[in-house]
Amino acid sequence: MDATLEIKARLPIEELVSKYVSLQKKGRNLVAVCPFHNDKHPSLLVSPDKGIAYCFACQKGGDIFTFYQQIEGCDFVQALKDLAERTGVVLEQRTAAPSIKKDEKDRLRDCLNAAASFYKQQLSSSTFAMEYVQKRGVSQELLERFEIGFAPDSFSATYDALLKQGFSRKEIIAAGLGIQKDLQEERIYDRFRNRLMFPIHDHQGKIVGFGGRTLGSDDAKYVNSSEGILYHKSSILYGLHHAKEAIRQSKKVILVEGYFDVIACHRVGVTNVCAVSGTALTEQHVTILKRYAEVATLCLDQDRAGQDAAERAFNLLAREGMHVQAVRLSEKDPDEAANADPSRLKNLLTTGAIPYIDSVLEQFRSLDLSAPLVRRQALERLLALINSLSHAVERTDYLSKAASVFGTTETALQEDLQLLAARKAPAPAAEATPQAEQNGITSFSALEISLGLILSYSTLRNLLNELIPPDTGFPKVVYEAIKSVPADAPLTLETLELPIQERERASILQLFCEYHRFLDWSESLAAREIRKNISAANRDTLRTKQKELGRKLIDARKAGRVAEEAQLSTQYQQILKLAKMAG
Repeated sequence: MDATLEIKARLPIEELVSKYVSLQKKGRNLVAVCPFHNDKHPSLLVSPDKGIAYCFACQKGGDIFTFYQQIEGCDFVQALKDLAERTGVVLEQRTAAPSIKKDEKDRLRDCLNAAASFYKQQLSSSTFAMEYVQKRGVSQELLERFEIGFAPDSFSATYDALLKQGFSRKEIIAAGLGIQKDLQEERIYDRFRNRLMFPIHDHQGKIVGFGGRTLGSDDAKYVNSSEGILYHKSSILYGLHHAKEAIRQSKKVILVEGYFDVIACHRVGVTNVCAVSGTALTEQHVTILKRYAEVATLCLDQDRAGQDAAERAFNLLAREGMHVQAVRLSEKDPDEAANADPSRLKNLLTTGAIPYIDSVLEQFRSLDLSAPLVRRQALERLLALINSLSHAVERTDYLSKAASVFGTTETALQEDLQLLAARKAPAPAAEATPQAEQNGITSFSALEISLGLILSYSTLRNLLNELIPPDTGFPKVVYEAIKSVPADAPLTLETLELPIQERERASILQLFCEYHRFLDWSESLAAREIRKNISAANRDTLRTKQKELGRKLIDARKAGRVAEEAQLSTQYQQILKLAKMAG
């Protein structure tokens, strides 16, 4: 069996999709909040029968491979590898070469895994490093769970160890583990030296980089891997691979700042927690979090930088429709809080969060809001937060609360909010890109719907004779495939000879017909609807041909090609007659 078919047979589409969003039964299909856009109602339709997950609102999705590519941001080859690994399907190496070189990504992953093993060995043999982690309250179980290690205080110990394991200098540098000062410099030195090492994983649990915490007096307390083929900090959340099941079950994620903060939460038994990795929260992070959670709780450092980071995070999360909460600690961060009072931290994380804007209003109550500058700055800050809320009811509720805190009217605050929203509204684009072009998949035309209905009502296939044969693209392929099926043979999607991409789109087309309840019609109603769509498709085809012939006719006339002009003029008149007949 072909590997792609075997993977599909072993991995139902609903099983794959359920790893990213919660599914609800709806008739013979399932629905979910779409992970590809800011979806307020479940618009992702999952069809176990067709093996398709598709959103007709944003026009994203497809079979398991297309869905996986889009949600993971990878190409087909990577999707094939990942899903084969998940399902236990062995992929054949399609090459005649006697030995197959692993691709670059695989080699870099192997290099990072080898480095992680080396760092763990070094930690177990370093009394100094072990004393440090014990002092920080990290148990042996947590050391193993987070694969924490130690990079020795040596010029090139890691580099030398990896060379001995067969990795090239180029691979070690590309993995972000070695540094070459310049092209003339022969020697390579270790990026991480005398540092406690935290492997950074993607959400699947694969190591993509490292974070290193100095155990010396370096100016840089933390050093992270540089951006590379595997490590993209704008889309990596530290600890997510450990947290995603707990997040999915609770629908809540707790966001903290650092590696030790994540570990501190695990110390007190709270596991639905992750941290950004060497950067502020990004839109990509939010997109990932929305796959698992509806509520985000911010538990960031209590200093000014932490407060600023919390506000930026709130704006991103709230704009995407997530409910945002905050936990206020009396200590600097969760790590300090776990050391001071573990049970109190656990209670705060599990039951002590309040809506984020309420926490900001609490801060404002302690300010002297009669001072003009303080009042203006606080108002601007608050209105910016309220403006990020995606629901009008929430905005109205908080304007009422704010009016009470600031001793003003809701009307005045509403006017200020409208001014702020107008200032922040994006300028209109010079020329908007059609939605179809943006998504790569167009809306279904009357021509395509005609074909989809004929596939669904195969006894009406003779109506296809009323359709002007399409001459390009997906409709042409499907039209010819239907026409090639003998009249006495069953006509279904499975019996059509279609290339992979066209078959996937045909499945989506049938799902579209099912979604709009076209399949509930009587045969007579279906015949009327097919004829109506065929008429619309024919009119579109004739208009297109009319424009095309008109351009050619003008060109021939300008160039003085008399014979060609006469021939085109005859064709043009014929098209005009047909167009009038078609209405």
